[in-house]
Formats: sequence, C-alpha cells, structure tokens
Amino acid sequence: MKLNTNISLENIVAIATIICSIILAFGFMQYDVEVMRKELDLKANKRDLIADRNLIAYKLDVIMEDINEIKQTLKENK
Repeated sequence: MKLNTNISLENIVAIATIICSIILAFGFMQYDVEVMRKELDLKANKRDLIADRNLIAYKLDVIMEDINEIKQTLKENK
C-alpha cells in the first residue's frame, strides 16, 4: 500500500485554517478568563468595602457610647 505524500495547496490551507482557529480560540479563552478575574476582583473589593464600612460604623457607635458615658460621669461630678 502506497500513501500519497504530495502536499497540495488545499492541505496547506486546511492546516493554516486549523492553526488560526486554535490561536483564536486560545485568545478568546484568555480574554474570558481575564474578564472573569476582573469581575471577581471587583466583587471581592466591594465585599471588603462593605465589611470596612460596617466595622467603621461599629467603632463609631462604641466611641459615641464611651463619649456619652464620659459626659454622664462629668455631669455627676459637677
């Protein structure tokens, strides 16, 4: 059995098309990964920002309570 080993223009075009499609698929996949990574970073930053705001609000509440206690103590001492 003898194989036809001639390289034709159609074979070259088919190989070039396959290589281009692989490169494009990889590029689009990398773009999608970057978009998802940015979206996750934004969500994580938003969650951290909300947690920070809650912590600041809690600390302000504690400080205000301490100030009120100090005011009461000063009123009692007068």
